[in-house]
Amino acid sequence: MPKIPDQITYYSRQLYIYNFTGVVGHSKTELKKENVYSYTWTEDILPKASNEIASAVFHCLCQSVEKYEPTKIRLLCDGCSGQNKNSIVLGMASKYLLDYAPAGIKSIEIVFPVVGHSFLPPSVCAKRKNKEKK
Repeated sequence: MPKIPDQITYYSRQLYIYNFTGVVGHSKTELKKENVYSYTWTEDILPKASNEIASAVFHCLCQSVEKYEPTKIRLLCDGCSGQNKNSIVLGMASKYLLDYAPAGIKSIEIVFPVVGHSFLPPSVCAKRKNKEKK
């Protein structure tokens, strides 16, 4: 958990902490506590695997989607196969759409950006803010 500048000591850490964050909105949406969902846990509680990521996404959808009344949900994911590019997340999205989604939602689209050719919106926002500070 501590931030250690030396690479050798990185591997002697005693405990890993995981963070998964979901942002509801579009690329120009202001980040507020009402539309940002952050899930953190340590490796002694749960691993960082597909079930944990799917559960966090499901919780985020159940808590936020009705506020916005969309007709389509678009999930932007990184390409990590162990966490979100797998059948567990697809199954969760199907279950949500069939049994939990408001009637107005007709589809869920999962987008995997092309490596080296695109950026997820939070990455772009962070870069933009860093440039403004300079």
